[in-house]
Parts: sequence; structure tokens; C-alpha cells
Amino acid sequence: LFQLCTGRAPLNKHLHRIAKVPSPTCQKCRLREESVHHFLTVCPAYARQRHKLQNEIVPRASHPKNLLNDRKCIKPLFRFIASTRRL
Repeated sequence: LFQLCTGRAPLNKHLHRIAKVPSPTCQKCRLREESVHHFLTVCPAYARQRHKLQNEIVPRASHPKNLLNDRKCIKPLFRFIASTRRL
């Protein structure tokens, strides 16, 4: 959770910044940089998992800032992350 909040999660944007991967581009959709925002709210590769997450939380919490800071979202968020098998 701390890594997601600080932008230091092992996603390609951060991994590229520290020279661990050649490109910051999302390897699932290849449309944008794989940032925390992209992973949690935009990437079409995780649309099914995201839909399930959004059904478990209140609508206002779907914004990454709210999603990462609302205690009621933590368990659904971790279930989303586990279901993507990305982190």
C-alpha cells in the first residue's frame, strides 16, 4: 500500500526510472506508461477485475487517491491487486 501511495510500486513507470526495465510502457495494453493511476483505473487489460472492485466500493472511492486512503477500500483493493497477478 505504501508503495502504491508513493508511486514506488513495482510497475513499469517506476521500474524504468530505476533502470530495471527498458520502457515505462504497460506491457499488458501497450497504450500508456504503467503508473499507479494507469494500473488502478485505466488499463483495459484489468477491466474485468476493476469492474468487480468498483462494485465492492462506493463510487467516489474509484479515484486512486480515495481508493488508497479510504479504509473501506483496502480489502477490495488488495483483492483487485491479487486478481490481476501483477504485483
